[in-house]
Amino acid sequence: MKSILAPLGAVLLAVALTACSTSNMARPGDDGEVVLHSNSTLLGNRLSVERLREKTVGDLMYVQATLENGWKAELDFQYKIKWFDKDGFEVAPESQPWRQLVMAGRSQNNVQAVAPNPSAVRYEIWVRE
Repeated sequence: MKSILAPLGAVLLAVALTACSTSNMARPGDDGEVVLHSNSTLLGNRLSVERLREKTVGDLMYVQATLENGWKAELDFQYKIKWFDKDGFEVAPESQPWRQLVMAGRSQNNVQAVAPNPSAVRYEIWVRE
């Protein structure tokens, strides 16, 4: 019995640690589908990206995402929009701080940002507790 419990405990610990370290980002996939990852199972299950809108203002990319709290209670978290150039390098990472957002239960909020410079052609929306 002891020989069964030790490996089982190690597997459970690995699963728990993996769940805590998963990245948490939303971005349009290759097929346009929005993907949301979270380092918190509760946040990932309760928060979703309902809509992504993009436009160009001058030579800068502009994005607006509609986030939805699908849970009956308030969600308190931070979000950040990261910008990337055509080669996949992050553009001006220090220019986009984490922002606090508190959402009432079963509500939607828009978050938006303008690219820091014209080299940004892609973005990711990150959330954390």
